[in-house]
Amino acid sequence: MTNKKILVTGAAGFIGYHLHNRLLDQGNEVIGLDNFDHPCGAEINCLRADVLYSSVIDGLVREVDDVYHLAAQIHVDRSYDEPQLTFDVNVGGTENVLRACKKYGKKLVFASTAEVYGATQAESAPEQHPLNPKSPYAKSKKQAEELCVEYATKHGVEVIILRGFNTYGPFQNNEHYGAVIPIFVKRIVKGKPPEIFGDGTQTRDFMYITDALDAYEIATKHGPIGVPINFGTGREVSINDLAGTLLDLLGSELEAVHVEPRPDEVMRLKADISKARSLGFNPKIKIEDGLKMYLDWFRTR
Repeated sequence: MTNKKILVTGAAGFIGYHLHNRLLDQGNEVIGLDNFDHPCGAEINCLRADVLYSSVIDGLVREVDDVYHLAAQIHVDRSYDEPQLTFDVNVGGTENVLRACKKYGKKLVFASTAEVYGATQAESAPEQHPLNPKSPYAKSKKQAEELCVEYATKHGVEVIILRGFNTYGPFQNNEHYGAVIPIFVKRIVKGKPPEIFGDGTQTRDFMYITDALDAYEIATKHGPIGVPINFGTGREVSINDLAGTLLDLLGSELEAVHVEPRPDEVMRLKADISKARSLGFNPKIKIEDGLKMYLDWFRTR
């Protein structure tokens, strides 16, 4: 992966920012692109443009070796508020990138999501688990995956599809449409109790950002073409336990409060990472250690 010219779409987002920096640290020339609709807040030097601008994408893809396509409307709640925007960006933008990769013969790593599974029907979700996307966001990512498979099988595009589970770490957004860990932390340090949607028994597989970056590196080198692959930890944590752990780590005597459940809430998501492990992926950061590292970073801010 070194000494290449690489395009990262969504480079001002949480994962995109960290991926952009790791690729730079490895000696690559990296072009970042983002429309700054929902940036993570970290300083990054990248182009301000949109994946919906097909002529811009065409020109950029032509000049690079590989493409990492992370640009998306990623927020479940926002996808209910703005479903058309979600499909335009996540499906239409992905097709623009795929067309350009086909035209110029470029390799593409596509960031999908575990949300395409819906609720896990077994103890964990292997890649062949039935897809039952609930939200407009999850449905848009399923459609984007289908496009990736089509371009791989019918047009010979070298596409790697990475299904990431819940990633967290420094610079993850804690504002409106942010993610659960930074939102909980922000509320607690302000003396407000974390708000849990529903009864809090819903579970997620939380992966620290450095493990996620390892996943991208391994997928790029060894991932199968046109076949989705899971990356997570293989461990699940309930939202109740997550809130309790954060309250303990922050030394707070607050108690979480429960609010109305979100529509179509996915109640269980846990990765089966057998395929990823066979490629050499080994998640290193346990949730307790990852939360401590995140809080150490948060305190410096």
